[in-house]
Amino acid sequence: MLNKSVARRYAEAFFSIARDNNKIDDYQLELENVVQTIAQVDSLKEYMAHLLIPTAAKKDVLKQLFGEQLSPTTLNFIMMIVDKKRETYLEVIVEEYKDMADEYRNIAKVDLIAAKEVPEEDVKFLAEKLSASTGKTVQLNMKVDPALIGGVKLRMGDQIIDGTVAKKLDMLKEQLLQAKTS
Repeated sequence: MLNKSVARRYAEAFFSIARDNNKIDDYQLELENVVQTIAQVDSLKEYMAHLLIPTAAKKDVLKQLFGEQLSPTTLNFIMMIVDKKRETYLEVIVEEYKDMADEYRNIAKVDLIAAKEVPEEDVKFLAEKLSASTGKTVQLNMKVDPALIGGVKLRMGDQIIDGTVAKKLDMLKEQLLQAKTS
């Protein structure tokens, strides 16, 4: 597993440049395009991660693929990542950058986990209520987990609100186990 703190440092540096140049959205799109292209082109991801391929060869391939598509700042950033032998971190760096951009835009991503599909109007209502209570624009990501039996669980960052039947049954079980018998 990659060290997210390493990726975060690179993302912070590039985000700082993007913010200073007022190009957060532009650079995000460019970075996403690079990651998507590397994932889609056959064997390119493996090529970039291969330790025996010289840095200069990797940079040449990237310049041929992205030289005309990317701003000089983004291209230089990608080349610097290759120079530092952090190519395998690129996807994580981009994810960290996107998280920073969302934070800057005052957007909170919330996972809504339910036992079954929640109607769209209920999802919108919940997003509006969460936006009002947090002061951020909330984007809900719907996931279905039948093991929850019923109810919903919300996960926002490291905060979890668990209103599921499964959780309530677990709590009841704990209370019954801890109850003193007379």
